[in-house]
Amino acid sequence: MTPQKARRFTARVSVSRVGVRAYFLWIAALLASAALAPAQAQSPVLGPFPSWPGGALEPAAVGPLSETVMRRGRPDYDPLGIRWGSFIIHPSLSVVGTYDSNVFATAKTASTPVKSDFFVTEIPTLGIGSDWNQDAVSLSVGGAFKQYASQTSEDVNNFTAEADGRLDLSNGEYLAVDTIYQLLHEDRTSPNAAVSAKDPIEYKVMGADLVYVHQKARLGFRIDNTITAYDFNNASTASGVTIPENFRDRIEYVVAPRLNYEIVPGYNAFVRVIGNERQYFSQQIGGGPGGENVRRNSHGWEVDAGTAIEISRITTAEVYVGYLKQYYENPLLKSPSGIGFGANLIWNVTPISTIKASFSQAVAETTLPGASSSLETGVQLTGEHELLRNLLLLASIGFVHDNYQQAGPSRSDNTFGADVGARYLLNRNWTATLDVNYSRRDSSAGNIPTGNYSRVQAIASVKLGF
Repeated sequence: MTPQKARRFTARVSVSRVGVRAYFLWIAALLASAALAPAQAQSPVLGPFPSWPGGALEPAAVGPLSETVMRRGRPDYDPLGIRWGSFIIHPSLSVVGTYDSNVFATAKTASTPVKSDFFVTEIPTLGIGSDWNQDAVSLSVGGAFKQYASQTSEDVNNFTAEADGRLDLSNGEYLAVDTIYQLLHEDRTSPNAAVSAKDPIEYKVMGADLVYVHQKARLGFRIDNTITAYDFNNASTASGVTIPENFRDRIEYVVAPRLNYEIVPGYNAFVRVIGNERQYFSQQIGGGPGGENVRRNSHGWEVDAGTAIEISRITTAEVYVGYLKQYYENPLLKSPSGIGFGANLIWNVTPISTIKASFSQAVAETTLPGASSSLETGVQLTGEHELLRNLLLLASIGFVHDNYQQAGPSRSDNTFGADVGARYLLNRNWTATLDVNYSRRDSSAGNIPTGNYSRVQAIASVKLGF
């Protein structure tokens, strides 16, 4: 895959591909265990169940390729890896301690006080990548194992394995393939989560992405082809009653051709078409519109036009606007349509300071009863600063508005997040981080278990990497 997509995808894998509901676990993993890529900036809020990977269907699917403070290579502090022939191996182990002020992400009421706790996360990772003049292959595996001091029902073991490669056909032409397997657990903040489940809901994500890029002259194109499968395990209540979750099992297909034209060096225009198909394996029994059985199959498209600008790698930006439509086969489910847009901006204010901004609107999948999907709008602003050569600071704020598409009274959620953190590079092998973040959701659904909540987490971690 391209370096730009690899960076976007690494961050999204750290998010565990579950948006808001996995945000805080992602922060811990992101700050402490990015073994295969330079440090990434946190994103305080993301929307419901993004599709994998982050190159074709997600909001803010485009983004400038530019060096930032957190991404910049540091020859004096970057791990060298272990050479094995023409490959380089990067093992690491992180230990993260987190205080969570609201473990179950519930609204504080007189009858339902929130529960806080402390948990430890061990994050081992192993990455193997080729060191060739052309073509490339890599493999990475990693886990995230959480143990709570008191709320032991929330203990989870997550796992991720990814393999990708690039075949250079000629100058400006290549094929890239990416495959992934993930064992994950749904965070309690998810609007889709079964609140009566004794344990977090376990699910698996399996996906493959094939990309062809042809950019030999001013006119070029690329085609992304993605298939993603979601497999949910049934849950149970504390009394042993089964909670069906396998109606959420599905396969998603995406095809996204993109035509690029270089107006002058550093200024590009593009047109992109996205087609998707979402096929569910079974029907939702009850709880849907009118209490009817609901199969959530749908297909949709989006057409975008935009521009990419690069000014001496100091300021880079991509912005697009278009129209989107998602058709749901069941007439009880509303088919959303509207303006789709997105933008990313990177401004290296000085050699030691970076400002990043992004905003987007797109259709996000959900299994919230009665809702077909969410028309999701988000904005994010991040600042990065190199206080010392080995001390990096970051601050980030973000806002996401989810307008759930329902035939009856609709639900809307406003989620706000803020984060401040510091990363201290002791030497090539040891890294320490401190991080404090805040997240809050104000929902028109009110103080139901999947509605309003606020949460603060304080995170400290140490990482050993080679």
